Amino acid sequence: MASAEVLFVQGGRKLEGEAVVQGSKNAALPMLAAALLATEGKTVLHRVPPVKDVLVAMEVLRRLGAKIDYDLREEIAIIDTRDVTETRLPEELTSRFRASLLFLGPLLARFRRAWISEVGGCTIGSRPTDYHYRGFARLGAKVEGVAGGGIDVVAEELTGSFMYCDLPSHTGVENLVMASCLARGESIIENAASDPEIVDFVALLQKMGAKIEGAGTRKVCITGVEGLVGAEHTVMHDRLDAGLLMMASAITGGDIILKGVVREHLYVFEAKLQQMGVATIEEGEWLRVRGPSELSPINVVTTFYPGFPTDLQPGMMALACAAKGDSYIRETVFEDRLGHVKNLRAFGAHILPEKDRLVLVRGPAQLKGAKVKAMDIRAGAACVLAGLAAEGRTGIHNLYQLDRGHAHIEHRLRALGADLERL
Repeated sequence: MASAEVLFVQGGRKLEGEAVVQGSKNAALPMLAAALLATEGKTVLHRVPPVKDVLVAMEVLRRLGAKIDYDLREEIAIIDTRDVTETRLPEELTSRFRASLLFLGPLLARFRRAWISEVGGCTIGSRPTDYHYRGFARLGAKVEGVAGGGIDVVAEELTGSFMYCDLPSHTGVENLVMASCLARGESIIENAASDPEIVDFVALLQKMGAKIEGAGTRKVCITGVEGLVGAEHTVMHDRLDAGLLMMASAITGGDIILKGVVREHLYVFEAKLQQMGVATIEEGEWLRVRGPSELSPINVVTTFYPGFPTDLQPGMMALACAAKGDSYIRETVFEDRLGHVKNLRAFGAHILPEKDRLVLVRGPAQLKGAKVKAMDIRAGAACVLAGLAAEGRTGIHNLYQLDRGHAHIEHRLRALGADLERL
């Protein structure tokens, strides 16, 4: 979905001051879906970021029959799903974000039926959904394609089962955990993703009455219960939003302090920044991030958590463009997550394709302001970073993509001294 808005960035300013990391989009989305499991009480979520994906997810809940009171200023969502009866997901909304898949698990668990047409999201390569459906089938559901491309998932009864993820999928694990919560008996998910967002999501489910062990490891065990009730929870801080702000200081030679950086969620990423010459100093509940006068080159290989996050690779490539020397970046998670290379070249970056999703970045490039289009959330973040470091003015189009993952980003960067304007 294209946006007529443009973000203009005047580069060349060192960032200084303080900023707060937003709540985690990737933790809030499965929590919103999990609220569907509550047949008693309300689910109250704090620190829910007003990013586009979250706002669309709330609209999906409303269309299913939930009542939602969202305080945009306080970022508190109160969700009442007791009167939900609809099990068909609205296709004009699910086509806008991939996380719409997350509504299938709780609908199946509670109503024994779910229907979905199309899912959207970032175009970063093949992101197979079959492990969601294979898992549902293992629990006893019938998964059938319907005319027009939809998927109908139906079960007379759900029974605990052994499930396996070919790759440690974030949404796959969350979906199968929710589907298993009300199943009869015990379920086991092997080769599960271990991301911090899953641990936070499971913490909410446990407050709702779910019996889950092993979150944060490669093996998750779920014992089915009779029912779940609403609960109150504060969403974790967004490690990807924290990463963007840290990289913004690094690429501008800035000196900022951030609140909401959970360092144990970003160990590998922070270590790579330090290798580039960036200083990171803990000051109470704040983290000071000081960029060097000249960035050093870096080698990065993306992989599943706790390895280097694929979502921070585009931004790190922007930093590599400004670093003195050759950097090598290999993407192993998504085969098409190199779309930002074209954008960075528009700024004047020297990026040479190698083989097997490996690129060589020759730095330092004299980055110049450019007119670019955000192809996905993280590619948009890379454009912002390049714009902050570039000489002259940058115009970033298709802001809907950037807004899907980062709330009020121009306001927060402007408070740090950046020159940004949304028109």
